[in-house]
Amino acid sequence: MTPRRLSLLRIRLALSAAAFAALLVVVPPALASAPEAGLGEASPPGVSTADRLDDDRSARYIPLPIRTTKRGAQLDRLRALERGLERFPDHPVLLRERGFLRHQRGEADLAEADYALALTAAASDTAMRRHVLWSFGWARFEAGDDEGALAVWREAKALHGGRPYWFPYTAALAEWRLGRRDEAIALFDEAVRGMPVWGDRRGFAQRTIRWPRHQINVATEIFMAWRQARPESAARAEAAIAAR
Repeated sequence: MTPRRLSLLRIRLALSAAAFAALLVVVPPALASAPEAGLGEASPPGVSTADRLDDDRSARYIPLPIRTTKRGAQLDRLRALERGLERFPDHPVLLRERGFLRHQRGEADLAEADYALALTAAASDTAMRRHVLWSFGWARFEAGDDEGALAVWREAKALHGGRPYWFPYTAALAEWRLGRRDEAIALFDEAVRGMPVWGDRRGFAQRTIRWPRHQINVATEIFMAWRQARPESAARAEAAIAAR
């Protein structure tokens, strides 16, 4: 992605949050700027050209500043999103957010329709389409549709045109749950070769610390199986981390 397109994507996402702070419910800046899930980096220096993974700033989640109560968190968010969509009915970020929420609520048909609308709204904006598809995959994964998640993640990867850093370890989760253990281990090994931190015990824990518990459980199973199947790769990863 060119620096200009990267800047435009970040501005669009940031403005979405800022605009809806006024439109919905204003929250303290500390809450609005909480750490973003999915934020990552390309391969660090020293990784071979053949193993390098690419950055992809489309694969990040910037939460909209919506205040919720513990009892009615989902409903509060849904109502706030509905108010936003009354004013901006074709806003891809709002549609993406509602689609994810609807999948969480078990409203699969409505969720799929929202993601379809979000992709239509993104039109030829490749970076935004990738962002929507990345989110779409996680929504399907959380709903238990692992094949569906892989399908849209692969589409996002194809639109990227390179080797986005998030794809190997993310796709490994769905492959593992589908029982394709060899494929999952191979994908995780690809992630470690490009980002050795994934192969180090402490690094793995740091990378997954903000994940939901059920995702951590799946990732940990893959990590342990990978260490057993690829001990030399594990040793190289730990040596690379120790040398920094």
